[in-house]
Amino acid sequence: MATPQEREAFLRGWRAAMEEALAVLATEAGEWREEEAEASESGAYKLPGSFALEEVQGSFRGRQELLAWITQIGPAASRGNDPALAKSLDALIENSASDDDLKALGLTPMPAETPPPTDAQQ
Repeated sequence: MATPQEREAFLRGWRAAMEEALAVLATEAGEWREEEAEASESGAYKLPGSFALEEVQGSFRGRQELLAWITQIGPAASRGNDPALAKSLDALIENSASDDDLKALGLTPMPAETPPPTDAQQ
């Protein structure tokens, strides 16, 4: 497991990477909107690419806000030096968090997905 200093350095780098990704996505989305507006004015057909960029941008922003909430103001923020909390945060970042990890971070575990009914069940 990482030391608190290593974790903080990683989180600083992660935050900087998210900010850079959001800036690039904002620029790209703006360029797409301009191209779509020009295509609309000229009557040319153009697929709306800005929608996909906005979705990706929203996902990145959501991850950034979630990390800030967990580490700064969420119910687990006051336990920043707790090794179990650090393990749970590492698991969340690595996308391998268990229900116990999520609870430790103050997050509600996602319910298990139920498969769609088969023809025999309908």
